[in-house]
Amino acid sequence: MRSTSQITALVYDNGLFCSLAERLTREYDRVLYFSPWERGFSTVNEACIGDGIPGVERVADIWSVKDQVDLWIFPDIQHSGLQLELESQGLAVWGARAGDELELNRELFLRTIESAGLDLPTFEVVRGITALKNHLREAEDKYVKISRYRGSLETFHWRSWKLDENFLDLLAVRFGAVRELVKFLVFDSIDTPIELGGDTYGIDGRWPGLMLHGIEAKDKAYLGAVTDTEKMPDQIKAVMDAFKPVLAKYRYRNFWSMEVRVLDDKAYFIDPTCRMGLPSSSSQMELWDNLGEIIWHGANGELVEPKPAAMFSAEVLLKIKADKGGNWRKCEIPSELRQWLKFSGHCEVDGLAWFAPDDDNDGACGWLVAIGDSPKDALERIKGYIERLPDGLTADPAPLADVISAIDEGESEGIGFAKEPLPAPGTVLEST
Repeated sequence: MRSTSQITALVYDNGLFCSLAERLTREYDRVLYFSPWERGFSTVNEACIGDGIPGVERVADIWSVKDQVDLWIFPDIQHSGLQLELESQGLAVWGARAGDELELNRELFLRTIESAGLDLPTFEVVRGITALKNHLREAEDKYVKISRYRGSLETFHWRSWKLDENFLDLLAVRFGAVRELVKFLVFDSIDTPIELGGDTYGIDGRWPGLMLHGIEAKDKAYLGAVTDTEKMPDQIKAVMDAFKPVLAKYRYRNFWSMEVRVLDDKAYFIDPTCRMGLPSSSSQMELWDNLGEIIWHGANGELVEPKPAAMFSAEVLLKIKADKGGNWRKCEIPSELRQWLKFSGHCEVDGLAWFAPDDDNDGACGWLVAIGDSPKDALERIKGYIERLPDGLTADPAPLADVISAIDEGESEGIGFAKEPLPAPGTVLEST
């Protein structure tokens, strides 16, 4: 098998993982980047994502470069048909293949964990907005989800009819003609502060010997520890053991993340991430020194162990200030921070990162990551990076205090995180 330094790779993305393409320029000869942009009336906004990133070549048509590509990388879900077609032609493909159905099809996922003997959360399937209203009228503290179309509805926390009735009216308008056809999954709340996370990659049902034990504050912050897979919490190992044959069946060769909520003697695997996780992907990009080798060999069916550059990571959400009038957002990219800024959906022009207007986005534009040889080291580094962010770019370290508190709660229940001591939660708010 050829050396990674001889490889031409194409990252086929949906716009979230431009930073992966940039990271792989450290190891591959050429890195091409593509995200879908064509429609009846195409726009510049989609067509320029990934353009201008140093070392990365944005391509408008994958078929025009197909014969130049040694390695096809699909860091996100969907496009399974294309992955399988490329694989059928003997090409090296890193991706979930049809295994992404585990994330896209919630009912399939629930049937899978039930057949694997894992704890099944309490839920009901309700078809149509009228039935959903009737179901929720007297209900409190539920979680509402749908399959596949996460852009139409992300997980929604239903508090009560008094507080959230109007949201159901909004859904009726949003789904319009198909409002009585949509299937909603309504889950009981799992009342526990303990949520375990595991972030790794799998090759045909096989796992590496090292992975990340990661704890997050939902969509805000993350702390990860490089951990022997065999020393992960039992609840995480049970999920990984149960899914070995499932992922082998799909020829799954991709990143993989798990969220497991622990309540008394039950462990509920609530969501599979059949792609690069957000957060956690930024950590793996910087912690795994041989990431390009992992992906190249993994796409060819060979499991390569990660070589850690450090033992801990910290991530916080990046936000960019919005210009008035729906203009493009932009910021400078300080050279000393470039490696640690993991932007999504951007292009670069004249040394600036540019983000197209997006009415549905509150300014989130990526993740800031730091690595270190202790939790304190990683946390001190990320605070230092935050203080050096350019004008218009912000990151809040406060959710890291919540992460530390969650880890402390888990350790009080006998679920360890790392041998190295964690600083007190309040220290993440102190200036460096």
